Amino acid sequence: MKTKKQRIVTILLSAIVIVGMTFLLNLLIGSSKAEVLKAKSPNELVEANPAVSEPEQEPQKVQFNNKIAEYDGLTMEVLSITSSGNDAIVEVLWELKDPRDWKINNAALEIDSQAYSYEGFDLVEGLFHYADGTACKIDTQKIPQEDDCSSEFLQETPYRVDRLTFANVPDDFLNRSIQLRILGLTAFPSESEYCKVLNIEHIQKTMQDDFPGLELECFEEDGFQGYRIKESSPYVNDEKALALLSDHAVKALFGNMAGIWKFDLTAD
Repeated sequence: MKTKKQRIVTILLSAIVIVGMTFLLNLLIGSSKAEVLKAKSPNELVEANPAVSEPEQEPQKVQFNNKIAEYDGLTMEVLSITSSGNDAIVEVLWELKDPRDWKINNAALEIDSQAYSYEGFDLVEGLFHYADGTACKIDTQKIPQEDDCSSEFLQETPYRVDRLTFANVPDDFLNRSIQLRILGLTAFPSESEYCKVLNIEHIQKTMQDDFPGLELECFEEDGFQGYRIKESSPYVNDEKALALLSDHAVKALFGNMAGIWKFDLTAD
């Protein structure tokens, strides 16, 4: 009988120990979970519950059909104006007067009679005639970018389309009075087009009437581009030949043209 009671007591004690150990184990697990949550950084919590971001506002664009101006025989046309962030982007198509690498270097955008600064331009596309008798079409939006060159393009009028950028304009400027004035052009060659625009062979042929046997070259050395009389030429140190070469080269490479092409871009 006593043995039986002892067995019952032993079983009860074992049950109590098991229940106690289970309680302690659950308590420890719960505590560990709480510590993990406490250890999470704010960034981790944000990642676990990402906020819904607002979609970016798309640029507003106004297109034009007949915004054309002409000055000194050179025609320009405004194709569109776009509100992009804090900038106004004006897309302009204009004719090229000769093979030099002409660019718009002076322009003014007035919004409600207040002027905003001209930040520069990006070429969109163009048809270029070069002094060496070649002609190429360039489209910067094509990937990959490849020049399309053909002698047939010489029969077409050369042109370029640029995006002019004006900074820090009002958000709602498209609903205000907008006046654009293009005031000046400049010609200077890019590095990749320097020798093509210079066309040293044409200059050599022109100068050989006064300097028979003259030989010229366009070169690039240590990142510097230039032109010179070849060392083998008898006129390598001839001051008159050097002066005339410089005069021809400057006229072939560089130029400036002041003017005024005015456009009213106010919304109808």
